[in-house]
Amino acid sequence: MLKILIVEDEKAISNLIDVNLTALGYRCYCAYDGREAADMIEENTYDLVLLDIMLPEIDGYELLEYVKYQGTPVIFVTAKGALEDKIKGLRMGADDYLVKPFQIGELIARVEAVLRRSGKAD
Repeated sequence: MLKILIVEDEKAISNLIDVNLTALGYRCYCAYDGREAADMIEENTYDLVLLDIMLPEIDGYELLEYVKYQGTPVIFVTAKGALEDKIKGLRMGADDYLVKPFQIGELIARVEAVLRRSGKAD
């Protein structure tokens, strides 16, 4: 079972993602701020990280720097929708970038695509 870390400070969005990905057979873990996520990343390995940018404690850009050295793919899921934000996130090493609000079907398709590209899909 593939493990996905959801790093999102808005609990309603985190729960929406968790419920839908869990229903598809993924094992999901949730962190609600950057510090909690950093601790979880240090103690565990994940197959994918869904990462908000605007987080309390440590922002998503800083967390991306930490995660990419582990080789874990990252999809930014964020309200920062300006072109320069997307370019910055992708150039920093994110594997994909999805702007809120989003349709859950699109998120699932992007998760599946990134896992395929990273060789982690079944």
